[in-house]
Amino acid sequence: MGEKTIDLKRDAYKKLLEWKNNHNNKVLLIEGARQVGKTYLVKKFARENYDNVIYINPLEETGEDLLTIYDAVKEERLSGKLDREKTNSLKEMFRRFSNKFKDSEECIIIIDEIQESYKIYNMIRQFAREFTTHFIMIGSYLGRVVMQKEFWSPMGDVDFLEIKPLSFTEFMQALNLKKLYDGLDLYGNSNKNDYELIYDKYKDYLEIGGYPEIVCEYLKNNKDNVYVLFEKLLRVFCEESSRYFDGDILTTRVFEDCISAIIEALARDKKGIKESSYTEELQQIITKKYSSNITKENCNRVLQWFYTSKFVKDCDKLIDFDFTNIKKRQRYYLSDVGMANFVMKKANILMSEARGLLNEAFVYNCLLDKIPTVPMLGIYGDGELDFVYRDRENGQVYGIEVKSGKNPGKTITKSLANGKIDFAVYLKGLTQGGIANKTYTIPIFLFPRFEFI
Repeated sequence: MGEKTIDLKRDAYKKLLEWKNNHNNKVLLIEGARQVGKTYLVKKFARENYDNVIYINPLEETGEDLLTIYDAVKEERLSGKLDREKTNSLKEMFRRFSNKFKDSEECIIIIDEIQESYKIYNMIRQFAREFTTHFIMIGSYLGRVVMQKEFWSPMGDVDFLEIKPLSFTEFMQALNLKKLYDGLDLYGNSNKNDYELIYDKYKDYLEIGGYPEIVCEYLKNNKDNVYVLFEKLLRVFCEESSRYFDGDILTTRVFEDCISAIIEALARDKKGIKESSYTEELQQIITKKYSSNITKENCNRVLQWFYTSKFVKDCDKLIDFDFTNIKKRQRYYLSDVGMANFVMKKANILMSEARGLLNEAFVYNCLLDKIPTVPMLGIYGDGELDFVYRDRENGQVYGIEVKSGKNPGKTITKSLANGKIDFAVYLKGLTQGGIANKTYTIPIFLFPRFEFI
């Protein structure tokens, strides 16, 4: 990956440090979509913060060796060669596996692609309860853990951390523009040229997204080769996904078609789904445009797989500001805006339409980092608010409108006038911004810095 030549600073590194410094004897389970830099970041963190680092991957010889040693230790315990009362089988396994192993806080064991071995996955409880050594497990396709009964749940013995594609603020850091970005006034009181520079980079971000390999390619060669890399990433993701459904109708092509259908569902429907469920909506698009024999059940399986693989994220729908009337999973967004842009290009969605959808996806992903709940759109009467957020501490409700023109938006204006929302937040391109009458207007690229009061 390009990260090997360009060291991208990631916010998740601080969270890894917090986990180490406040260690509670739990195994850290790292989640995240494929190719978001999980392994690179964890290895870097381990090298810089531990005396002894052991890396194991069930897809490589290290994983095979570990299980072979485990079987040998088990056989010796059963035969009486090893004292069953005095020998901890798993500690003995690691001693034989690596001379780096010491059961201390200065030793860390990283097990990658954990979804590939239920035998190792099912050791998590013992790792947490019987070792002083720190453990990190990494998985890209943890849907397999949910799908297959061989995997036991270790919920009480794990902490979770999701590593995502680079956020826009991390993108700014990679471009050495973070200081300038952090210094911009949200409401237009900084240098006009600075706003224009950051806005240009924001438009690049909507095209490049946050996959580290693609960001590094952009930093080295601009945009020349990024679409080739997107094609490769998408194809590998779909091929690997279909492998977990071996012998099934769910082929690589079906996964690709479902991704295109998710984007088309987003483009065609601005009030949430029309069918009784999102799965039915997706199936309708796929059967009409791609494959006539895909079932609702298979659509649901694919959608669940995408979700557990962190490739897509869901959005709820609030009806008429009745917070007891929230419809779950009414819209889905790809977790990377660059990949969303690439799929839109493949699906031949008009640029005028794609821009609005990408801006919306950008705001959605920002909300994922800002709020503790699933983001939701709002339906009020016959209109829609792009997003609604209610602060559970003070009960204040925010309406969020992603705008490209000067029109203030009828639904959000009506919502504010009728007291349905306490504040209106307008996100625009190169707006001067300002605060007036419980209305905040800021450039969309500064939304990551906006704080709900």
